[in-house]
Amino acid sequence: MIKVIKINDTLNVSFDYDADTVSKIKTVTGRKYNPSNKSWDMPLQAIHKLKELFINLDIAEDIDQDYRAPKYDFKRELDFIEYKPLKIFAEWSLKQLPDYFFEVAASSTGKYHPNYSQGEGGLVRHTIAAVRVAEELFRNDTVQNFTNTEKDIIRVSLLLHDGVKHGPNGSGYTTSTHPLEVIKYIEDKYWEVEEDELPDEVLEIMEDDCWYQIAECIKSHMGQWNTDYKTGEEVLPKPETIMQSFVHLCDYLASRKCIEFNFDVEG
Repeated sequence: MIKVIKINDTLNVSFDYDADTVSKIKTVTGRKYNPSNKSWDMPLQAIHKLKELFINLDIAEDIDQDYRAPKYDFKRELDFIEYKPLKIFAEWSLKQLPDYFFEVAASSTGKYHPNYSQGEGGLVRHTIAAVRVAEELFRNDTVQNFTNTEKDIIRVSLLLHDGVKHGPNGSGYTTSTHPLEVIKYIEDKYWEVEEDELPDEVLEIMEDDCWYQIAECIKSHMGQWNTDYKTGEEVLPKPETIMQSFVHLCDYLASRKCIEFNFDVEG
């Protein structure tokens, strides 16, 4: 029997060891293994995947089996974008991202990001924090002198940079090439939609140099951490321009455990 309980805002799943069960559990996006008690933590949204995978579930009564993770609308962050076509493009792109983007933690292992970006919705909070870092630095003309358009490109890059962090199908762990996956994912979505069904602004940005610059910022946002986790092979480009380095810096600062954000305070 597989026991599913709720601890704070997280599902906790435990069972007697079985290789087939473990194999299925590893297909759940956002899972985290607890070696101390041999159980698995998962976002509340994972209840649907568990019910799909198993029939022998012992589900605690306080678990909402119809739960759906709310999708943050990024309205505040989108409002920072001044150029209307880029704002509409960013909003459209966010809506294309896989559902798990709104559900999972920023770090699949819990090792590499601060507390606020752990748990359900952690990846969204990390994204908000990266944008907030950029907005704070944009106020400081001593450290940057970007044009308004460059600032908007940076904003869009940060909003989308981790959009497909677990790959297009939602693996359990961060995909080494996820910056490249984001670009391919959005481009695939763009080509899947009939041209007359796309907002004119999306067409404009995708056919403009803006998309190229956004893509290059996203591809290089990992900075020096550009190798495959297992092979050590370089799989991502490093930043080459000031804009690309700035995007990396914002992402880097938003992932530091020594920096916490008060999301209730207006930036």
